Amino acid sequence: MEQTLLARRRDRTHAIVEGALLGDLAIVLLLMRVYLPILVVRTLIRALASVPFIMLTQRRGVKLAILAALASYILFSALVGPILALTAPDVAVAGILIGLGRRVGLGPGLNTLWTGPVYAVLDIIIPAIVTVILFRYPIKDLIGSARNFMRSLFHILLWILHQAQAPLSVVHTVQSWQAPVVANWQLAWLATAVVYGFLTMYLAVLVSFMVLRQVPSETLSRQAA
Repeated sequence: MEQTLLARRRDRTHAIVEGALLGDLAIVLLLMRVYLPILVVRTLIRALASVPFIMLTQRRGVKLAILAALASYILFSALVGPILALTAPDVAVAGILIGLGRRVGLGPGLNTLWTGPVYAVLDIIIPAIVTVILFRYPIKDLIGSARNFMRSLFHILLWILHQAQAPLSVVHTVQSWQAPVVANWQLAWLATAVVYGFLTMYLAVLVSFMVLRQVPSETLSRQAA
């Protein structure tokens, strides 16, 4: 009995230490992202910061990965503030989703297909709705801003088409899309969120596949959580 208790305590200690180390590694990468204001580099570092959470989810499970994400946010908040520190749970969500896919043996393609819309819902749509409710933003003003944003996007797109000397048929087709898209801005916003989710998860899956391919399979095998 004592040997069993000692083994459980040892496994628990190993899991806690592993979660702390991988969470700290993610924080180091996120700090690099804060102090390297280069768009492409920041995007790549953000995708790379999800790899520690992918490894933690694959090895120890979701529960420990969530605890490590909470600890990382608290520590990161002390360094850069609570607003900038929201990047920590953001990359943690991406890492946990990809880790779940790898845990059941999904390849990069299938992992991107299912994590893209789920990430969009968990990390973009739900937080946006909760923010509106918590801070009590005027709904009419938000709707007006959303429609103006859609109009601005179409103006930019039409300007690009004119500069590229696109055929008039293409220009007229794009102009015909403007009214229905502006009127149904909710669907356009949801579609934009899902597309952004797919692109974000595709990059994270690609980076994690390249990095974890160099790690022995024994290291990524499931451990006692």
